[in-house]
Amino acid sequence: MLLPQTLLAQNVAQTAASSRVEQAERFRLETPQQQNGLLPAFALDQAPPSPGDLDLGEQVILRRREKQTPFKLFADVSGFYTSNAALTDRSAHDDFFLVAQVGVTYQTRIATDLYAEATVRQATFRYARFDELDFDSLNAGAGLTYIARPLWGLAFSMRYNFNRLTDGSQHDEFFRQHTLTVGVQKTFELSKAHYVYAGYSSIFGWGVPVAPERDEHGIYLGYHANLSRSISADLSYRIALFDYVHGRDDWNQNLVLAVKWDVKRWLSISASASGGFNRSNHEVFNYNVFTGGVGVFCTIAF
Repeated sequence: MLLPQTLLAQNVAQTAASSRVEQAERFRLETPQQQNGLLPAFALDQAPPSPGDLDLGEQVILRRREKQTPFKLFADVSGFYTSNAALTDRSAHDDFFLVAQVGVTYQTRIATDLYAEATVRQATFRYARFDELDFDSLNAGAGLTYIARPLWGLAFSMRYNFNRLTDGSQHDEFFRQHTLTVGVQKTFELSKAHYVYAGYSSIFGWGVPVAPERDEHGIYLGYHANLSRSISADLSYRIALFDYVHGRDDWNQNLVLAVKWDVKRWLSISASASGGFNRSNHEVFNYNVFTGGVGVFCTIAF
């Protein structure tokens, strides 16, 4: 007779592949600056950070000429609690997991209002209880953002990304995809210390295998505040339609609160909490999840 813990592990293992793909996507949604899949929100006097620079501080364009540092090496490690490790519709089980990332990003201004960015990063996800969910993620992508000042300062973006997911123990590939993201964003600068941003983005995906392949069409709203010289906070909400290739349609909502403390120019500590709510025309994919955690982030610019 199987023990309850054994039955639980088997249930998680049966859904491990799809859960890991979904969890990789959720990690993007749980980071306010990456929710739109494009470059993060930025005020008019700031250069847009790259998606690889998730918590590395604001890059302000100063009046005086400074030495350009288009390259950034970054590394971070974060610990999270999740209320629904396998993202299931029933019998949800909580767990703790660790995420470690390392990568490099290149960002430059091509013209007065045109920015380019390219990022490569490797991430490792490890779970405390359910190692069936362990996986590694490789991302490589590049994008352009154009600020159309004659059109009320709207920022138009386009980005390509390649993602490869491998098993955490055997390192066998179980999913890879190419995505093309297009979107538009408007930033409303309330003062030098805080701003509101809103936008729309569509993410078109081509994956192998095709079962997890989907397109996303979403709108989002966010608020950023500099609470002090070294502490900032972000609150964001996103609702999106996930259009899968085999007739599955999900409405996904995500609410995120994050606080960041810049200890040094090269070191920051971040804490975040997020709630995810997914409703599908296939009830088995309905789920709710809460995720919270803290992380340490380092960067070297040159």
